[in-house]
Amino acid sequence: MTEPVICYNFQFDVDGAYAAAFAEALFDYCDALSHFERNGDPSAPWRVEGFAGEMFDRGAVETAVSIMATAVGIETPVVSFGTYEPKDWVGENLRSFKPISVGRFFVHGSHWGEGVPVAKTGLQVDAGLAFGSGEHQTTKGCLAAIDWVAKQGPRRNALDMGCGSGILGMACAKTWRSPVMMADIDPASVRVARENAKTNKVGDLITAIHSNGFHDTRIRDGGYYDIVCANILARPLRAMAHDLTNTLSEDGVVILSGLLSHQEQFVLSAYREVGLSLIKRFKVEDWTTLLVG
Repeated sequence: MTEPVICYNFQFDVDGAYAAAFAEALFDYCDALSHFERNGDPSAPWRVEGFAGEMFDRGAVETAVSIMATAVGIETPVVSFGTYEPKDWVGENLRSFKPISVGRFFVHGSHWGEGVPVAKTGLQVDAGLAFGSGEHQTTKGCLAAIDWVAKQGPRRNALDMGCGSGILGMACAKTWRSPVMMADIDPASVRVARENAKTNKVGDLITAIHSNGFHDTRIRDGGYYDIVCANILARPLRAMAHDLTNTLSEDGVVILSGLLSHQEQFVLSAYREVGLSLIKRFKVEDWTTLLVG
C-alpha cells in the first residue's frame, strides 16, 4: 500500500503592517509562503504561512521570526508547526465551482451535463487522489499560456513535469495531437493522470510515469521537448532549471507556474542563468505564470 504524501507547514499571526516583512525574512526556509488578511478584518492580525515538502529546521525558522520581531520592535509571534496531506486542489475547485473557461479550453467535471461550448476544447477532470496541478489561479495561468503558444504554431513533443491530475499534459495532447510525457513524484497523481488521459481520449498520446523530477531516464529518452509545463512550487522550479533546459529542444518553450508574483524574479533568474529569456507572463490574482524560451 502506498504511503500517503506528507507535507509540512508553519504559521503565526502578526500585525498586518509587518506581515510582508516577516514573509520576506522566511522565504528561504520554504517551498511556498503566503501572508494574508484573516476574516476580512483589516484591523485583525494577518496570518503568515510557510509550506515545504520536507521537515523545517524549527530552530532556524523561530530564530528568523525572533530576529525580525526585534528589528520591527514587536513581541515575537508564537510559531506553530504541523503536517498535512496534500489535496487535489484542481479537483476540489471543479467539485465546488462551475467549469473553468480559459482561452480555447473548457475544464469541467463528469457531473457537467451541458456539453462543451462550440470552438472549445473540453478537459474533463474529477476530484481524486492526485496531488493536483496547483492552485486554481495557476492552472488558469498555465492554460492561458498553452493557448497563447498554440497561436504561434505547432508543437511536436511535450513534457508535463509535476503533472498532478494531468490537465496541462492533456491540454497539450488535445491541442497538437502530439506525444506527451507526464511525470510526478506522487504515485497517486500518476495513476489519476493515466485515467484522466483515457477519459479524455488521449491515452494513446500520453505516457505517465512516477519520477522525482528528471531522475527517471525515460524522461530523457523521450527526446527533446519543444514545450515543457511545470506547475509546481517556486523553489523546485528554480532547482530544476539546469535539468529542464537539458531536455529542451532548440526552439522549445517552458511554462513555469506555482509561484506567487513576488517570487517571479527568484525563479526567473535561475532560467536566465541557463540561457532562457522571458517571453510572456500571465498574472491571475496574486499568482504568476512565466513563459520562457
